[in-house]
Amino acid sequence: MTILADMTAVPGDGTDWIDCGTLDDLPLRGARVIRHQGGSIALFRPAEGPPAAIANACPHKGGPLADGLVHGRAVTCPLHGRVFSLDDGRAAAPDRDCVARYPVTVSAEGRVLVRLRPLSPAAPAGAGLIAEAAE
Repeated sequence: MTILADMTAVPGDGTDWIDCGTLDDLPLRGARVIRHQGGSIALFRPAEGPPAAIANACPHKGGPLADGLVHGRAVTCPLHGRVFSLDDGRAAAPDRDCVARYPVTVSAEGRVLVRLRPLSPAAPAGAGLIAEAAE
């Protein structure tokens, strides 16, 4: 896992978007970690489609998703194999968890920008335990 940015303060330009370098700075089918005051974000570059960013902790046991296997537009948690969509943050069935996802854009100059404000809330506390109990 490579730490891309350590955001201990709000970016200086007054926005909540951070510059994460160029697309070529991200490993193909890999991820970088953005640490900030609100937690940790995994920024992925899948083989297909645009880069995507989701919370870096699996809701099941907190596995670092940036260390997971990227396949298609999904990542598999390295601890217990839960699969999360990079497009909507939802776990593949039969799991019902989800992780927060973050807006990502690539500027005309090729810079990858990630907004530190999530698009969707993380799964409610205990959601992973409910899914696990049903197995």
